[in-house]
Amino acid sequence: MSGPKVVRIVTREEIIAICEGHLAQLEAAAAQWRRVGERNSVVDDNDVAQVHARVEAMQALLASEKFEELQKRVPAEIAFLNADVEKRVQRAADEVVTARKRAQRSIAAARSVAAALRARGLDVPLALSDPAGVPAEELQAAFVAAFAALSPRDEQLPSQQQIDLAAALGAGEERRTLASWLEGQTPAPQAPLNDRLEHAISELAALQPAAAEPFRRRAAELSGTRSSQRALLVDSLMLDLAGARRLASERYGVVGKIEAVAAQLCQLGGDTNLVALEDSYLETADLRHLHSVLATAEASLARLQKERAAVAGRQALLVGLSKLGYDVRQGMETAWVRNGSIVLESPSHQGYGVEVGGDPSGMVQLRTVRFGGSDLPNAEADKTAETEFCSSFDKLRDGIAGAGGDIEIVRALGIGATPVKRVSLPTTEVETEAPQRANVSTKSI
Repeated sequence: MSGPKVVRIVTREEIIAICEGHLAQLEAAAAQWRRVGERNSVVDDNDVAQVHARVEAMQALLASEKFEELQKRVPAEIAFLNADVEKRVQRAADEVVTARKRAQRSIAAARSVAAALRARGLDVPLALSDPAGVPAEELQAAFVAAFAALSPRDEQLPSQQQIDLAAALGAGEERRTLASWLEGQTPAPQAPLNDRLEHAISELAALQPAAAEPFRRRAAELSGTRSSQRALLVDSLMLDLAGARRLASERYGVVGKIEAVAAQLCQLGGDTNLVALEDSYLETADLRHLHSVLATAEASLARLQKERAAVAGRQALLVGLSKLGYDVRQGMETAWVRNGSIVLESPSHQGYGVEVGGDPSGMVQLRTVRFGGSDLPNAEADKTAETEFCSSFDKLRDGIAGAGGDIEIVRALGIGATPVKRVSLPTTEVETEAPQRANVSTKSI
C-alpha cells in the first residue's frame, strides 16, 4: 500500500490510436514500395497481392485487439518493405545494364551481317545498316531475312545417307540458335557508359528519375574525352552519384513519413493541408524543405494525439472513480482542464477525499486530502483514509485494465510518509467557461 502517487495513464483509446498510427506507417510504406516497383517494372500482380496480404494481416491484429503483437510486427514489416525496395532497385539497375549489353551485341551483329550482305552484293535492310534505335522485333526480322539471303541456294535435297552422316558427325555438338549467336557477339566498343557507371545511374533513376537525368548528360559527355582523362572523370562522377543516391534514399524515407503522418492527421481530423503535396513536388522539392514539412506535420500530429490522450485519460479516471462511489459531478472535467486539478469526496470516509491533478496525456498525481484547515490533525484518521484510498486505487487500476488500458505507477510514497493535505470542500458549481489547459506540478511528492 502507498500514499500519494504519480501515475501514467494509457487508455484503450490511446492504444488503438497508437496501433492505427503504426498501420498508417505500414500502408504508406506499402504504397511507396508499389509505386517504385511499378515505375521500374519490377513487381507483378502476385507481388502486389502478397504485400496487400501482409498489410491485411496487420489490420486483422488490430481488429482482434492483439495490440502488443501489432506494435511488434509492424516495424518488422516496414523494414522488410524498405529492404525489398532496395533489392528491386538493384534488380532494375541490373536489367538496364543487361538490356544495354544486349542492344550493343545486336548492333555489333547487325553491322557484321550488313558487311556480309554487301560483300555478296546484296541489298542491306535499313534496320541492319543503321540498327541504333530499331525495335528489337524489327531487328530480329531483319536478321532472319538476311540469313535466308546468305544461305546457299542449292535446291538439291540431301539424301538420307547424307543426313545420317551429318547427324553422326555433329553428335554432341551444340546447335546454336539466332538468339545464342547474338549473345556471343562482341559489343560495340564505343559505348559512352561503362557497366559500373550505368548501374549507378540506373539505381538512382529507379528511386528518383529526375535526379538521374543530369548524371546521364554528364556521362554522355565522357565519350568525347581522351581515355587518359575518362577514368578520372568517371571516378568523379561516381562519387557525385554516391552522394545523390544517399540523398534519394533519404528522400524516399522522408516522403514515406510525410505520407504516414498525412494519413494519421486525416484519421484524427487534423489539418491535412500541412502535407497536401503533389507527387511531382515530392519528387523534386528541396530535401530540407521536405524535412521542414515533416517536422511541422509531426508536431501538429503530436499535439492532436496529446489532446486526444488527455481527454481519454480524464474520462477514464473520472468514470472509474465514479464507479467506486467518489462524488464525480457535472463540470468536473472542465474544471480539471481549467484549474489543473479537482477534488472528489470519498464515498466511505466523511471529511476526506482524493485530489486528482496533472495532464492525463503525461503524468497525473493522486493523493488523499482532508477537508477543512482549522481542525487539529488526526494522524490515525489520516492513515485510515490513505489506506482506504489505496484499496480504491487498486480497484480503479483493475477497472481501467479491464477496459483495455493501464495505469503505471511512476512514483509513490508510503502511507503516512507525508502529512495529508488540507483543502476546502469541493464546490457544487457546474463549470461553464471555456477550458484553458493547465498543468499541475508533481514535485510535491
